[in-house]
Amino acid sequence: MEYFEIYPSRSQLGLLICANLTLAIAVAAYVEPVEIKWPALVLILLLGISESLQEFRLGRLLLHCDPGNRRIALQRGEQPYFYCKYKVYATRWFAILKLIENDKCRTLILNPDRFDSASRYHRLRYLLQRTEQSRAA
Repeated sequence: MEYFEIYPSRSQLGLLICANLTLAIAVAAYVEPVEIKWPALVLILLLGISESLQEFRLGRLLLHCDPGNRRIALQRGEQPYFYCKYKVYATRWFAILKLIENDKCRTLILNPDRFDSASRYHRLRYLLQRTEQSRAA
């Protein structure tokens, strides 16, 4: 079983801020009644701040990858949560890890700046894909 520390991503935070700014500019440019424009801009600002703080307040995650038992555990704090069903969607720049357990789904976007080093990121991608291929066989 290998352990991987996953940290909050600065690039994902940058994308979140850019998306909120783009939405705010669109609302400011195209929404006409001032009674609707200003509350919408305030809501966009509050939503962006809330999402940013939530990601960084939660801190790091520990991801336990166990290819032998074909399961993944996520741990924040003391309690680990085990997932036997998961799907990996890999692209050239990042991977999306969808964890499924009964009625709960959790999605993680994994990119190199969420890890201590790029080699740890590539190691996790390799383990996830290898485990998923062995499950399919």
